[in-house]
Amino acid sequence: MSRKVRLGDYLGDNLEEDFSNFDLTEIQQVLLHLQESDPVDLAHAEMLQQQALRGADILTEYLGKIVKTVGYLETKVNSVKNKASLDYKAPDGSKTTTDMKIWAGNSSPEVDEISIRLAKAKASKMVLEKKYDILIRSHHHYKDIAAGLRRTILGYSPTQVTEREKIPEGYE
Repeated sequence: MSRKVRLGDYLGDNLEEDFSNFDLTEIQQVLLHLQESDPVDLAHAEMLQQQALRGADILTEYLGKIVKTVGYLETKVNSVKNKASLDYKAPDGSKTTTDMKIWAGNSSPEVDEISIRLAKAKASKMVLEKKYDILIRSHHHYKDIAAGLRRTILGYSPTQVTEREKIPEGYE
């Protein structure tokens, strides 16, 4: 019996993931291989499609974790900023204005530190999304090549199939 796989296994237990340690070695290898490869036959084109999807699958797991981290950090920066604003008292004991409280919340060192972590998380998310987009576009590119090879080499064309004639398995 296979092991039960839960969505929580992909998202992880921590609210803030250490995204800087995500291993992108396999992704870079796939991208480099796709860049250097020209499909020579149908099997090769289909293999390149599968490699692109494998890379996209790995990135999907990382994107889930980074989206969770970005959401957590956005919430945290707001709550820390609000707490710093509420806790602020004028140092000389004079009346504390709303502008002074807002300034105190915005200039809090804790808010700055969390904002920097949030910016890094958002930048990492953007990089992962761009790589994901490249892999999905590559998959569709090789899929189109495979479809062209099926038509030209194998003589298969879905427009030639009549209603009564079944499409061969694997060619739908």
